[in-house]
Amino acid sequence: MIGATVLRYMVAVWTVGLAFAATLVMSPLMQPGVSPLFLLAVMISAWRGGLGAGLLATVLSASASAFVLLPPAYSLRVDRNDLLQLVVFTFAAIVIGSLSAVRKSAEEEREALLVREQAARKEAEQANAVKDEFIAAASHELRTPLTTIKALTRVLLRQQPSETERREYLEDIASECDRQIDLVHNLLDLSRIKAGGVSINPSRVDADEVLRACEKIERANAATHHHDLRVEVAPDLPFIFADHSALRRALCTIIENAIKYTPDGGRITLRAQQANGEGVSIEVEDTGRGIRAEDVPHIFDKFYRGRAATDDTDTSSADEQEVPGIGLGLHLARALVEGMNGTIEVRSQAGQGSTFSVRLPVWEKEANANERDAASTPAHAFSQTGG
Repeated sequence: MIGATVLRYMVAVWTVGLAFAATLVMSPLMQPGVSPLFLLAVMISAWRGGLGAGLLATVLSASASAFVLLPPAYSLRVDRNDLLQLVVFTFAAIVIGSLSAVRKSAEEEREALLVREQAARKEAEQANAVKDEFIAAASHELRTPLTTIKALTRVLLRQQPSETERREYLEDIASECDRQIDLVHNLLDLSRIKAGGVSINPSRVDADEVLRACEKIERANAATHHHDLRVEVAPDLPFIFADHSALRRALCTIIENAIKYTPDGGRITLRAQQANGEGVSIEVEDTGRGIRAEDVPHIFDKFYRGRAATDDTDTSSADEQEVPGIGLGLHLARALVEGMNGTIEVRSQAGQGSTFSVRLPVWEKEANANERDAASTPAHAFSQTGG
């Protein structure tokens, strides 16, 4: 900034110096008086350097003319004509300097508009890319359960499985239907979050029951990757104050994330226990690739997807492959958990797995009944529209 200011004023020194030198060279051919070259120097200085540079050029031009060029030589004595010339120079500096300021302002505004236009274009391109990726990922998430449902239905129609097998197939079909319903709810919740409301209806919920339902839904997906999916629930665990459907969807999303980012043959543990402080802690712990430290603060952001967290000294091609998804699940999971007055956090290190912890309040009949009534009012941030 200081360098640019000095450079603007140096323009005045250079132009006046050139005008003075040219005047001295041409002085035998000119009548005594103020050289028009000084006026040109003032105008150039004001245009290039602004009003300040133009006024400096005016002072330098007047001083050089009065001291060297105007009689008596080497004297600063001036007459009325000299003062008139000074007024003309000053007026020229003010006019040209003002025009220069307008020009610079217009250029800056044009550059700012160009930057905004480029940013808007880049944002639009990114939005289009996200949209295309979203459609592809949603299609994949819809196609996989439907394929399973179709295959099991054909087995039931064309074969004559035993009663035990028939029940298992029907349970798998029901689980895949739940997965489809959860996906549709998540897509709807994305628009509801943007509009300021998510479907939340808190009541008394058994955390063990929710975890068992999640284990049943994700069992086939985990088996495909040969994962050990287990449930550990502490004895005498109190009921929690939550929305059964919303909590199941949030936990299933976290579990699906763990299955995606855990190499085949890993272990995923669903754990529920009394929190150290108040409430109940529900954890999803995996032995997967983990999350990079720079990605952890953004892991719940919408459409954010971290890079593969692998050890650079031992990187396999499988770890380097991009995992399908658009970075929406954890964002929705956080919104659902916070809608139940809960909190969600993650502990992770690259290459050492991750643990997602959901903490929810304990069900207390009178206190939670009041909170439920408050949640039903229009002022609540999450609308009660059913789960």
